[in-house]
Amino acid sequence: MKRKDFLKLGAIVAGGVFLNNKLSAKLLSLNRSNDIDLVIVGSGYGAAVTALRLAQKGIKCTIIEMGYDWGKSGIAYSNLLQPGKSAAWLRTSTIAPFGNYQIIEKFTGALDRIELEHIKVYVGRGVGGGSLVNGGMAVLPKQNYFKEILPSLNDVDFYNKYFPLAKQMLKVNEMPAPFFDSCDFYNFARTGETQALKAGFKTIRVPNVYDFNYMQEEYKNAVPRSAFNGEVIYGNNYGKNSLDKTYLKEAIATGLVTILDLSEVTDIIQNVDNTYTLNVKVIDTGGNNIANTVINCKKLFLCAGSMGSTPLLVKAKGTGSIPNLNDEIGLNWGNNGNLMTGRNSIGLPTGVSQSTIPSSGIDNWEDLTNSFFAEISPMPMNMEAWTTLYLIINKLKKTGNFYFDPISKTVKLNWDKTHTDEMVKNSMKFIDKMNAINGGTLAILLFNSGIGDDICYHPLGGCVIGKATDNYGRVKGVNNLYVIDGSLIPGTIGVNPFLTITALAEHCIEKIIKDDFSNQTAIKVVENNITSIVVNPNPFIDSIKVQFHSKINNKAVISIYTLAGELVYTNKKIIIEQGSNSIFINELGGLASGNYLLHIMVGSDKLIQKIIKI
Repeated sequence: MKRKDFLKLGAIVAGGVFLNNKLSAKLLSLNRSNDIDLVIVGSGYGAAVTALRLAQKGIKCTIIEMGYDWGKSGIAYSNLLQPGKSAAWLRTSTIAPFGNYQIIEKFTGALDRIELEHIKVYVGRGVGGGSLVNGGMAVLPKQNYFKEILPSLNDVDFYNKYFPLAKQMLKVNEMPAPFFDSCDFYNFARTGETQALKAGFKTIRVPNVYDFNYMQEEYKNAVPRSAFNGEVIYGNNYGKNSLDKTYLKEAIATGLVTILDLSEVTDIIQNVDNTYTLNVKVIDTGGNNIANTVINCKKLFLCAGSMGSTPLLVKAKGTGSIPNLNDEIGLNWGNNGNLMTGRNSIGLPTGVSQSTIPSSGIDNWEDLTNSFFAEISPMPMNMEAWTTLYLIINKLKKTGNFYFDPISKTVKLNWDKTHTDEMVKNSMKFIDKMNAINGGTLAILLFNSGIGDDICYHPLGGCVIGKATDNYGRVKGVNNLYVIDGSLIPGTIGVNPFLTITALAEHCIEKIIKDDFSNQTAIKVVENNITSIVVNPNPFIDSIKVQFHSKINNKAVISIYTLAGELVYTNKKIIIEQGSNSIFINELGGLASGNYLLHIMVGSDKLIQKIIKI
């Protein structure tokens, strides 16, 4: 389905009017439980792998993405020093980790910052998810730590099969050493390496999904610049192989993957037949809510990341809209040990011009008294700052959890300073040793007096594989519900996690296709006998008029449920005729104000409409 058609559907639903024509029939297929058999929520690493592998088996998928489809927008990504409206998600100023003085137009930009108590979590918004806004460092986790963190998985299979496959598909490559050694845009990285080696730390060169052949051409000014134009956390216009240029590009090329962007799933309801009803909010690029609609599916893949999938499941568990969700839902969430800090160097310049694509790391993971991996991060300011910036990834001693607050009816995160105290101590051991050997001071003008322990780039966990799900992402105790994203990793993996998430997704979907789709090469769309539902007024006070079209003479059952699945009204076995039907329901004055789902059942056919009592 094209985006414009989906927006028309949303507008029709919001206004309570359906047109009886061919376009209407196409749009209405999104409001019938038998029409969308498989929905994927999110379009990041887990979603992209899932969509491609399903489509390659002939299985149609609909991706629901909260962010913008940048590839079709014609709008360029912003750089750090001159950000435009595409920079930040529905903000009027930028949201970089520091130095936010730029005023921008409110727009559905590429980078979002979810601000919770004691922590700010950065996420990508757009078709491609976090791949649009990360630094592209494709770091392989230590095999012994992978085995410790994910003990139910076969680590040998991952290192022999799934990690190599993920690297190939993501187009991971390495920077040629002569180019790194001579390129003035990497003076900051060479300075960071020199000081780390002097202090006795091990340094490594890190592979990336940025095309280093392109980078060498942009250095010559033979092609448009991206890495050398300050582009990274607000998106990258040219050299970076984000998901829209790899997995998603291949998935869309099959013709079996539909993407609905600027569409947020707000609630999930499991129906009695183990299908799912999704409440979806559709916005425009200014953040205005232009439609609220309902989508139904037979199989549901949650791939919206630990900040998307986990809260949706925690809410569904708290409200009871998905019965039998297990008690592991929401647990083992963490920030991957993320901490940002910096050092003011003495005597060694870090460079006026800096590439935004990181290439070097400090690997101190084997030191049991001071274990960490540190990305030597760029700090492009178009001036000599004499400052080395680090994203340090520590071991996570204490995980947090998401929970549903029944009073506010919202999902909250249990996370405070006790979760980061050990990270700060561990990181300061590194900083203190670096300063003692090299000279220099903590960069106290950055973050919170030099320590950014409230910054999270790598949210993980909340639906851990082998606990909340089986070993392949199937949610335990619930049929036809899967999680394939960073929620599967219990809060930490020790390095930048997207390569691991991609490998996990390949592992999960391979088994799911084999077991759950073994007799299916393509999903068939079943035509319903009832269409064109209209409810007026909506919102209502005490009565409604329900109008719909039937292709046959039959009996119908009209029922009304709360979003939690509680039946509050039913009108059994109404005689309906072929053609248009109108039914008045006058007994609704006693319902509490709120949102409900109206079901019309004709035989095995079902049509659902969201209604609002005021």
